[in-house]
Amino acid sequence: MTLTSNIELHESENNSFLVKHKSTHKYVKMGAREAEYLKFLMGDRDIDAVNSEYSGDLNEEEQLYLLQKFKEWGFLDQEGHPINTEEPEGRERRWTLNWRTNDITTIKFLSVNPDQWLTASLPLIRKLVHPAAITLYTLLILFSGILILTDPEATTLLKLEKLTLPGYLGIYLMVLVTTAIHEIAHGMVCKYYGGRVNQMGMMLFYFSPAMFCDVSDTYVFKRKRQKLAVLFAGIFSQWIMSAAAVLIYSLFRHNGVNLPLLFYYAIANLGLSMINMIPLVKLDGYWMLSHGLGIVNLRTKAFRTFYQWVNPWSKNRNGGNEQKQMKAQGQLERAILLIYGSAAVLFTPLFWCWGLYSIQKRLDTLLGDISLLITAGIACVLLYHMTKFIRLINKPA
Repeated sequence: MTLTSNIELHESENNSFLVKHKSTHKYVKMGAREAEYLKFLMGDRDIDAVNSEYSGDLNEEEQLYLLQKFKEWGFLDQEGHPINTEEPEGRERRWTLNWRTNDITTIKFLSVNPDQWLTASLPLIRKLVHPAAITLYTLLILFSGILILTDPEATTLLKLEKLTLPGYLGIYLMVLVTTAIHEIAHGMVCKYYGGRVNQMGMMLFYFSPAMFCDVSDTYVFKRKRQKLAVLFAGIFSQWIMSAAAVLIYSLFRHNGVNLPLLFYYAIANLGLSMINMIPLVKLDGYWMLSHGLGIVNLRTKAFRTFYQWVNPWSKNRNGGNEQKQMKAQGQLERAILLIYGSAAVLFTPLFWCWGLYSIQKRLDTLLGDISLLITAGIACVLLYHMTKFIRLINKPA
């Protein structure tokens, strides 16, 4: 259901609704009463007489709170009127520079709307994700795993003792190409299941070049299996790339040509895919868990729930909004949020410390003392990210 040219409303499970902001490609999940109030605000009415015209179940305090939230999310302008923004046709089909620095840890600077290309590629996509093709990919991955386990030189190669700076750069470039394939795989599977992919492009992720693909349409997929398939597609494509590299490496070595860089790339890529599956940080594994549990904004809600648990005084400071949130959550969901929040609070600092230590250790062998400055700079970015997130969970839900 289209409320305005900029807002779509989709009915979801458990009498809830997903509101899509088409300009930002963001989704907000809300209950039936909140969705009814949003539809009322989007209709033809006198903004100065909202309270007298509205005849729903929300009291005046709840209406004011939601009105402020709708403005914050970009559904309404500051005067409370619906925002209508029609994009000129064909505008998003071109690559566009659009630097977004709301969060310096993730700076998107180049994007394109690939939906038209993906639609034209549907015949090829259907062949690539056919069950027979998936079976072949799986057999390739298993076969490459057997090759690694039975390779007597694998243990020696894993020590990376012979890897030089050009070797590291080569692996880095190959991983960047794999990242592009990873994101395209997300988009292909999303399109295969009928979703739209409105944005794909390049960004700086902690100041390192990376790619992104907006598959927000998974929120409106009816089947959980389809949502998880879209999210797992990127990791699965990495496994296929690693398997192909191991197979090529083995074939060349069998014929007397040694290309250890392919083996190093395969292992590095496999390791990155495993890290990507960790659900306690905001990577693909997190999104799979969030969709699997059916909890939108899982991480933020979990940290906020944990914060409320260890700091009961926050309930009084935030005007009782936490009590409303607790009533809206079922006991099972709250227990899940508390368990996840506790695990994430413990794991996240350890994860980033391990990452900093690994970066410092590798850079030190290549750059010496300069590596300390680079590691310190990354640490400052992480501290900034942490303080920003703490401010977020301190805000009312």
